[in-house]
Amino acid sequence: MWPVLTISRRITHGEEFVLLRKDEYEQLIRHNQEIAHALKVIAEGEEAYREGRTVKASSLKEALKSYASRSR
Repeated sequence: MWPVLTISRRITHGEEFVLLRKDEYEQLIRHNQEIAHALKVIAEGEEAYREGRTVKASSLKEALKSYASRSR
């Protein structure tokens, strides 16, 4: 079991704190950055869809063929 630590209210100003190991903290930071990137890509995709810049196809092969003909 982890030891219990008491931190003075003068230091925390009455707020609750969570203590993490450095490697856990770094992992959470990386995970948060990945989520932020994914949300940005999703937002860009939704914007492209609204603007009609997407290709509708039933397969990847069909999509690539359609995309190639559109970019000429």
